[in-house]
Amino acid sequence: MSPRPAERCQQSLARWRSALEADLLARRAAVPGRKPNLRRKKGRIAVVTDSSCSLPVDRGTQEVLLGPVGVNVISVPIPVMIGDQIYPETSHELDRDLPLALAQGSPVRTSRPSPGRLLESYESLRAQGYAGVVSIHLSAKLSGTVEAARLAAGELDFPVIVVDSRQAGLGLGHSVIDAAITAQLGGSLAAVAEAATRSAHAAETMFVLPNLDQLRRGGRINAMSTLIGGLLWVKPLLQLTEGEIQPMERPRTMPRALERLQARVAQHAHGMDAPRLGVHGFGNPAQALELAETLAPLSAAPVPVVDLPPALGAHLGLGALAVSLNPALPTTS
Repeated sequence: MSPRPAERCQQSLARWRSALEADLLARRAAVPGRKPNLRRKKGRIAVVTDSSCSLPVDRGTQEVLLGPVGVNVISVPIPVMIGDQIYPETSHELDRDLPLALAQGSPVRTSRPSPGRLLESYESLRAQGYAGVVSIHLSAKLSGTVEAARLAAGELDFPVIVVDSRQAGLGLGHSVIDAAITAQLGGSLAAVAEAATRSAHAAETMFVLPNLDQLRRGGRINAMSTLIGGLLWVKPLLQLTEGEIQPMERPRTMPRALERLQARVAQHAHGMDAPRLGVHGFGNPAQALELAETLAPLSAAPVPVVDLPPALGAHLGLGALAVSLNPALPTTS
């Protein structure tokens, strides 16, 4: 019997994690005087992000579940509100209630993490002996998370660099991974921040939606207000440009939208150094897997198929499909 789509998505994540670990160990082995499994004891840099990065996390500790790659990474949850009820993004109840609320058209909103919650993360990492933190977050044009991080960092006599990724999903997630690996290879605070910024700002994120209802309800398409009337009756192909959602094309059917998405991804992949792709779906794992399999030849690494995190699914809605591309992390000399 063939594995179910959900199982195949988990298998894609396992292949991706194995490739990440192998890359980290190879890079460690190439550092003069450093053994492959040696962990730096002094001057360590930690990475903080938010759950819009789409990386798998431990729901209790918020540690990123990427094996050795994620040992110095914490993800702070973004709260989601259904009606008047606030859910921690890591709650099983949200997994159950969010798809139903979206299907019924119930009001769904998100809120930034509080500065106090981010401050707790920074203080915890300082107590663990880290020398500094690079805090990498969802585009400031989509969320107040970057502002909250800067407020929290200002409360500490401890080095924290806040990076506005101008990204979301695995476009952000891969930049977090690049920052984490750079830190584990002995990179300074500035070098870790630079790796995150380079990866995120060179990334491309494109997506197709069955409709714009959720984006419109959440106020995430104000920049396209003059185009909304012409987009509501099509299957829009959208992208993140300088941190904002912008239209690319206006296909009238979902098959045509997916065809154009694949063509656009191929165009961007051919112009990027060793691109790493990631695919997101929300309530449509079989469709996301099919898209990932089609795009796999364009990627320099295994393509993970990841559910949109609730903070993004709440705005993109059921049936959304997204693709991220990040350039390869350069090999240190």
